[in-house]
Amino acid sequence: MKFTSAISSVASLASLAVYASASYISTKEVSGRYFVDSDSGEAFFLKGVDYQPGGSSSFEDGSDPLSDVESCTRDIVLFQELGINTIRIYSIDPSIDHDECMTKLAAAGIYLLLDVNTPIYGQSLNRDEPWTTYTESYLTHVFAVIEAFAGYNNTLGFFAGNEVVNNETSAEASPHYVKAVVRDMKEYMGNHTIRQIPVGYSSADDLDYRVSLANYLEAGPAEDAVDFYGVNSYEWCGENTFEGAGFDTLVENFENYTIPVFFSEFGCNLVQPRLFEEVASIFSNNMSKVFSGGLVYEYSQEDSDYGLVSIADDGSVTMLSDFTALSAKFATATTSGLSTASASARPTTYLDYYNNIDFNTTIPDTLASTVIADGLNSTYVRGAFVKISDLSSNYSIYDVSGDAVDATMTTKIALTIPTDSAIEQTDSDADEVDSSASASASASASSTASNTASTSDSTGSSASATSSSSSSTSSSASLSNFVSSSEKMGVAALLAAAVGLAVV
Repeated sequence: MKFTSAISSVASLASLAVYASASYISTKEVSGRYFVDSDSGEAFFLKGVDYQPGGSSSFEDGSDPLSDVESCTRDIVLFQELGINTIRIYSIDPSIDHDECMTKLAAAGIYLLLDVNTPIYGQSLNRDEPWTTYTESYLTHVFAVIEAFAGYNNTLGFFAGNEVVNNETSAEASPHYVKAVVRDMKEYMGNHTIRQIPVGYSSADDLDYRVSLANYLEAGPAEDAVDFYGVNSYEWCGENTFEGAGFDTLVENFENYTIPVFFSEFGCNLVQPRLFEEVASIFSNNMSKVFSGGLVYEYSQEDSDYGLVSIADDGSVTMLSDFTALSAKFATATTSGLSTASASARPTTYLDYYNNIDFNTTIPDTLASTVIADGLNSTYVRGAFVKISDLSSNYSIYDVSGDAVDATMTTKIALTIPTDSAIEQTDSDADEVDSSASASASASASSTASNTASTSDSTGSSASATSSSSSSTSSSASLSNFVSSSEKMGVAALLAAAVGLAVV
């Protein structure tokens, strides 16, 4: 669906939005160098973890971290114990249902950063020979991930690539292909989703490419520039300082960056147990003027030994010493009231040179123009919040001492479900507006056709309308108040119609 403006009443959107939900989890958007709350405009700082139980390399189609409701409920309990507001997931199967897990994350006030690639052949770019994998089939997978998660308000952003550039060969071959994927994702969303979700990139912990690639990816036409940049950094190990770990250099490197930058991975494990002393610096005024927080690598214990928890074969989870250390550090790190700084306008032209990378400014033509224009078929599950009532997991949780912990999550946010009569009334109102908009569009088309002989071309302008309704939070709110899948998506579509948005 691509929305273009039609003549109608904009005021009806606000009234219908309030009518549809008394409270909700607000979306986040990019404004300057920060993610900001779409309602309040307050800067949003990421305090989170990277989450891929089993490890990215073991990912297979048919399951992922948000497809098993028992497991994700168990882990949300632990997310809340950590005090986080964001998780990152590296691999997702878009063909399966994620509604309940995403709804529970929303209820807990937790946002998702999602990589659109997977380790499965044909579902990621070959970093050394990207032209062999940049195909319509690959992009179809990427668009399916977008379709599956664009409907959730707590989808914070998509990573178009993770550490694609990590050596001399990939630095020469891949940067402009990353931009091509970013462009294709943005164009697809512009045509087929109501919300334009930010698209970014996560860089390797390599000083040869990190900053130059960041500068290249933010530059150029808006349609193929990243909206945010993640830095994978493991430079702070054990006891260290802001200067000793080189964080002062990181701030200096990105002090003129025009879009949000944050740690997409951090948490060196060369010194164990990990102390996570860097948390205090990340959420300090020293860094908040440039960096928007970060995510610790990683939630579950895997072969690389970065885990915060250990997951047993029976599904039970035990907190490790790193968990308690990080929880204590996060508890003392505030994400509100931090210093912020304005940014210069994003560069729309390229520099003459970017160190150590091929800064080709000719972006490959898309190989999925038909899919971008027409959209996907039904091979994905379009996500939406659903009614849920069970806040407990059947899996056991144990603290670092081996004592059992209650495996029941709490809620921070609830959505009020519109009554049947409200939905029927909204249907009726929308039908009337839609009919009016269609008539207006037909008249406009007829007028344009009659003037073809004297008018060589015409320009249409697109417009988008946003609305906000008052939000409220309650630690004891019932999760049965969450809006159902059909109601949520139906009302969203009807609200679009209510302001005269014609689908073309």
